[in-house]
Amino acid sequence: MDDTRYKIALVDDNAAALAQGKALLQEHFKVFTLQSAQALFDYLDHDCPDLILLDLAMPEMDGFEIITKLKSNANHMNIPVIFLTSKKDPESEKRGFALGAADYVTKPFSGPILQNRISNHIRYRNTLSESIAAKEHAELVSKTKSDFLAMMSHEIRTPMNSVVGYAELAMDSLEIDEVPHLKEYLSKIKESTLWLLNIINDLLDINKIEAGKLKLDSIPFDMHSVFTRCQSVILPDASAKGIDVHFYAEPIPHKKLLGDPIRVFQALLNLLSNAIKFTDTGTVRFSSITKASDSSKVLVYFEIKDTGIGMTDEQLAVVFDPFVQADTGTMRNYGGTGLGLAIAKSLIEQMGGNLHVESKPSIGSTFSFEISFNAIDVPGDDTEDYTELKQLEKPCFDGLVLICDDHRLNQQLICEHLEKVGLKTIVAENGKQGVDIVQQRLDNNEKAFDLIFMDIFMPVMDGVEAAKRITALNTGTPIVALTANIMVSELEKYAKHGMRDCLGKPFTTQELWQLLLKYLIPVSLTAIDEDCQRKEDAELIKMLSLNFVKFHKDTYANIEQALKDGDTVLAARIAHTLKGNAGQIGRQRLREAAAAIDDWLYTDPPPRIMSHTEENTRHFASLMDNLKTELCLALDDLEPLLIENAANSNINAGVSYCEPRIREILNKLEHMLSNHNPDCIRLLDELAYIPESDELAQQIEDLEFEKAALALRNLRTKG
Repeated sequence: MDDTRYKIALVDDNAAALAQGKALLQEHFKVFTLQSAQALFDYLDHDCPDLILLDLAMPEMDGFEIITKLKSNANHMNIPVIFLTSKKDPESEKRGFALGAADYVTKPFSGPILQNRISNHIRYRNTLSESIAAKEHAELVSKTKSDFLAMMSHEIRTPMNSVVGYAELAMDSLEIDEVPHLKEYLSKIKESTLWLLNIINDLLDINKIEAGKLKLDSIPFDMHSVFTRCQSVILPDASAKGIDVHFYAEPIPHKKLLGDPIRVFQALLNLLSNAIKFTDTGTVRFSSITKASDSSKVLVYFEIKDTGIGMTDEQLAVVFDPFVQADTGTMRNYGGTGLGLAIAKSLIEQMGGNLHVESKPSIGSTFSFEISFNAIDVPGDDTEDYTELKQLEKPCFDGLVLICDDHRLNQQLICEHLEKVGLKTIVAENGKQGVDIVQQRLDNNEKAFDLIFMDIFMPVMDGVEAAKRITALNTGTPIVALTANIMVSELEKYAKHGMRDCLGKPFTTQELWQLLLKYLIPVSLTAIDEDCQRKEDAELIKMLSLNFVKFHKDTYANIEQALKDGDTVLAARIAHTLKGNAGQIGRQRLREAAAAIDDWLYTDPPPRIMSHTEENTRHFASLMDNLKTELCLALDDLEPLLIENAANSNINAGVSYCEPRIREILNKLEHMLSNHNPDCIRLLDELAYIPESDELAQQIEDLEFEKAALALRNLRTKG
């Protein structure tokens, strides 16, 4: 007998029926006869048949009850069940099929007919199982691909963001004729890196669209803020090519639209970037017009028109296909993946619109679409004319901002930028401290913060969890993510957890101003003095570098001690902080060395160094040696800043301050320390004139706010 035959469980309380059924089927199938429901379930505990033949009229538990129990069990629910019954009853058949029966056979039955029905259902079940398995495999492959792309994009984006940031900082710090061509080279580095970042984003988005995983939000948003963001992104490229860009955005008074502002921005930006890329001379015009509006809906017409190279009818036929451009010459001359238009079209269609294009070679192209947005009424007069969006001026604000960031140099950097535009700041060392500060102000009936900047990766409580908790307090304060992860997918995650916007690291001064203007009303605007701005940026980098050499003199020894104590989490945290601080001042080789230690230690499952294999130990030792070398080089390079700072302090040491001046310094320090404001470092030179202030100065240098506050109180008692 062939052991590969299909297995049939024949269930009937009548012994004669069991014997008859087995005799008819055993030539073609392995037949297991079972005389009760309990016998069936006992059998299923150790075996799984390919099909069950089940008598409908059974004592204790009838066929309907048995199939109900079978279908509720994940291990048995896919086994085909054929009911055996002695009478034809339409209602009974209807009920059986509703419960999941595969078929009905009326007694007495023909052997060949029953055999054919059994074979057909088993073949169908196997085909279905193969189809399900193939689908599950395809879904697993798709998920694996998506996860891999997301992970790799993060790994690639992190160093590339640093390249962009430090190239920009270096460009701003250079005198115009200081080094021939260097500024041009740095500009090319920045442009190439941004190009790579765009390619990564496009690949991720088209992958998500193809997998059907792209979900749209429906939240209130201001269309003007979307236009402003588009403008700030595309104007530099347009200016570099000498192209005139005209924006006309018809206001939508007294209403906010409901939709996904991130995806609207992405679709428009793709179309605008495409227009600028394929236009060498002339203009690009963007316009949005309200075509219809009632109490709950607004129909908006968008149009992007350029005087670029245009397209033939043949090229128009494939212009929206992924990975396709007009021709190989276009790819060679203009670059790109050919994904931008495909992504824009998919996004617009998901929002209920249709993207149309008209084009003529050497004349230009026009892309247009309409979207009908649900809308809500907004009280008040918001009819300000936004039809011509202006170039950004330096704003000045009056407000209070909370900074949640565990990196001290990052704290200092953002606080410095905010102070320059008139904003006061309070610093939280981690997410939990940020939540506590917000809660405390709420309990004390103090005015809520005007804005909160939230770092994502922090100890104790990360930024995502902190944002969720602060949002739940209903203070109404906008929360902005402060992170290097600015992919659209990451923006969606931040928005889901209460962060309305994102400021990428590293950020430019104008990017920060643009973001502030979205959420705060300026008290004044002044023209930008570019020379002054460059000098301020250079001074800031110098101050960050000085503080770096002060903070990190013992960092390598601290990592070694943490490892000696078996505290790999602490060692990883120290390396992570060093990585961020080194990046902030443009020490890329040191940043990479610290990142290697951070990556090696901060893994899940537990740190790889703990495996103590000879290969791991040797490799980790080489990483530590490299870190030590790079850190020593950086500290040696920055040592002159310490000498210069000490000399300046000695020059001013003999200056005599009257008592009111000393009281003013200490009062200012007390306020800054209570708010954990890293700008207290600016008062170190003035502290040099105050007797017995060495301990206080040291605590301020280390940004140990609580210890510094205690030292300040002790100093006051001596006075």
